[in-house]
Amino acid sequence: MPILNIRRQFFSHLWSPSLRRTLIFGAALSIVVPALVLGYFLVIDRFERELNLRVRVPMQQYADVLAQGMGVAIWNFDQPVALELVDAVMRNPAVLRIVVLDDHGVPFVQKAVPHVSEAAVLRDSRPIYYASRPVGQLSIELSSEQVEKDLRTDLLKLGAALIAQMFISFIFILVLFERRMIQPLRALESGAVRLARGELDQVLELERKDEIGNLAQGLDKMREDLRNLIAERDIRNAALETELAERRRIEQELRFSQDKFSAIFHASPVAMTVSRQDNAVVLADVNDAWLRQFGRSREQSVGRDGIDLGFWQHQQDRSTVLDTITSQGEIARHPVWLCCAPPGEALLCEVSGRSIAFASESLLILAYVDITAKQRYEHELQDLNATLERRVAERTQALSRTLKELQLTQRELVRSEKMSALGSLVAGIAHELNTPIGNSLMIGSTLQDRSNEFAASMGQGMRYSDLIDFVDQMREGNDILLRNLRKSAELIASFKQVAIDQSSDHRRLFNLRDMFSEVILTLGPSIKQTRHIVACQIPPDIEMESYPGPLGQIITNLINNTFLHAFEGDTVGLVTITARSIGSDMVEITVGDNGVGISPANLNRIFDPFFTTKLGHGGSGLGLHIVYNLVTSILGGSIAVDSIAGQGTRFTLCLPVVGMAESLLSTA
Repeated sequence: MPILNIRRQFFSHLWSPSLRRTLIFGAALSIVVPALVLGYFLVIDRFERELNLRVRVPMQQYADVLAQGMGVAIWNFDQPVALELVDAVMRNPAVLRIVVLDDHGVPFVQKAVPHVSEAAVLRDSRPIYYASRPVGQLSIELSSEQVEKDLRTDLLKLGAALIAQMFISFIFILVLFERRMIQPLRALESGAVRLARGELDQVLELERKDEIGNLAQGLDKMREDLRNLIAERDIRNAALETELAERRRIEQELRFSQDKFSAIFHASPVAMTVSRQDNAVVLADVNDAWLRQFGRSREQSVGRDGIDLGFWQHQQDRSTVLDTITSQGEIARHPVWLCCAPPGEALLCEVSGRSIAFASESLLILAYVDITAKQRYEHELQDLNATLERRVAERTQALSRTLKELQLTQRELVRSEKMSALGSLVAGIAHELNTPIGNSLMIGSTLQDRSNEFAASMGQGMRYSDLIDFVDQMREGNDILLRNLRKSAELIASFKQVAIDQSSDHRRLFNLRDMFSEVILTLGPSIKQTRHIVACQIPPDIEMESYPGPLGQIITNLINNTFLHAFEGDTVGLVTITARSIGSDMVEITVGDNGVGISPANLNRIFDPFFTTKLGHGGSGLGLHIVYNLVTSILGGSIAVDSIAGQGTRFTLCLPVVGMAESLLSTA
């Protein structure tokens, strides 16, 4: 068992003397190195604190005291007092040199300790003032040598302590390693040796809850697994014997299947061949259908390849079929020309097949379907299709000419519809103007007759009361005349604006409510001929810069369409026109009625040209088609219709506040 030998070598290397020394040394080193690093930083920190406490702070204090005391001595040229101060400071063995200079840079007092190392010297200097006037300069130097000596002493003590600690750690780790590692590993080694010998009945017991305990449990688990594997091996050997017997039975059944396949192969109505693929592709067998189809005998065909037989009319087709099967593993319905037995004709066949591996032999199975007659029929059908395409092209040209004529007729009908609407508008306005103009003419003639009577009575004399009556009559007549003339002027102005808008497609700025009021005013005569009511509920603050002519024609067509289709009999219909702003760039206009509604079957066809349910009763089928074209093309918006039978219809127009430019409109 190689895996057991590997485990045994692992355990033998694990507690070798060199590895044990390395592990113990590494464990001790892992303790000592952090202690050395930490101790080094602690000593450096202590050195800095001692240096500040014993050198830097006293040096600053000495400098401050001497600078304050030397001012008076320098001002009075009192060197003894200065020397006393310097001597008092020099009593500190750390003080190395004190130099006092006057304001001219001349030494006033100086003292120094000879033979001093410059490497351990700290210096400080102060200006000397007297009465806020600079009178000299003080320089003082202190030695840090004693502090450094103390630092070295501490380092030696720390090193000795660490050496002692490392020695104690070595002893402790050695004992601990022997008890916690070596002895359990020896027990594991003994277990591994038993496993290598195949002694799988003795349990490896090592009660520890650590990695070694896990390893012992793993070894014991491996022992159990090995014992189970050996038992399974015995079971599998028995199963293999059973499987071997089953394979013998399967081989017998396979031979039976081969015999059955051979019977089916020869009985197949499709021509088929089986070829061996060695260095050359040689026919191994052919079925009866192949012999009948190609007029060949089995003895002349089996054992030869297609080249020797002269089977392929074009050798390139044979190479293509074989290459395709080699690269893709199969081929399906590939047309090739194949030759019958000489002197036979060539047949167009669809070749299908695949390569299969049977035991150590590679076989190629091909099927040949004769499509010669089928190809002949396809050629005849193609000739028929070519003739049919020519006839279809001729019919298409005729239909195109007819379509152009219909489109021209449609445009003429649309123009006629627009002119008819404008003519109706003129007739209605003429009828509407007849009353105020007739009233004005009557009042004018009455005033003329009354003026002539007044002029005749002036020659015969008149009374004051007659003058008052004449003035009152003239005032009343003028009021009636002005009202009728104003109404005529309003009608003419509205008609003029509506006529201009509907006869031209120019974009302008307009108020939506005012424009709709003018359109409804021009439709007044036709509205009055019915019992229906048109209510315009549009806010006064909606301004648009668009095409009022097409928009007015849209409203006119929608109202006329409602009067014609929505209301039946003596019904009093209501047509409501509302509008609201959608954001800052769109306006929604709704034209609704309370009529009979539109049936669902006709709802999707109402915008189609020439579609009407009132054919012969005033409906042309172009009103809503014109509305749809004006909304979607000129105004650049959209229109939708909602209707429920018996509950009315509502047309909703969504239009941009600013219409497209006239140049773009003409291009479109």
